[in-house]
Amino acid sequence: MKLTHVLRLFTLPAALVLTTLAAHADTFDWSLTAPAANLGGFTETGSGTLTADLNGGQWVISSIAGTVGGSSITGLSASGDNLLFPDSSLLDGNGLGFITANGNDINVFSFFAPGSVITPGNNFGEFVNGGFTGVGTFALSQNSPVPEPSTLIMLGTGMLTAAGAVRRKLRA
Repeated sequence: MKLTHVLRLFTLPAALVLTTLAAHADTFDWSLTAPAANLGGFTETGSGTLTADLNGGQWVISSIAGTVGGSSITGLSASGDNLLFPDSSLLDGNGLGFITANGNDINVFSFFAPGSVITPGNNFGEFVNGGFTGVGTFALSQNSPVPEPSTLIMLGTGMLTAAGAVRRKLRA
């Protein structure tokens, strides 16, 4: 069998697999713990999940769900740049902005710049509607990525097609 025939057999499946690798989104579990009572300010806690797309050395948050202070989160807001830096300070000084069902625009941010080596979950602040502030903790854990069923189907179909073509050529 000629090399050009083999290359043709594997080009389409390889192209399909590579296109699925370009769109890489992961989900994260997050929790927000209120500051100590003596620090005052915004004292609500919250938790939920968020989805972020890997873009260079940072994750761009595309959606968020959960509750804060008993109020559900309705979506992201422009009060933060909505970037994650999981290998360093998790959030930067612009932070994660979201809106709750009761109308609060909450911004959770880090006091440290991306690339700073700190213990994850420490030294984070919250701003609510530009007023109440507090120093609490923001914890983040990445969920295990699960391949999409369509990706597995495309890969399997491509491999079966290639194997069938090779088998047919070997019989001839």
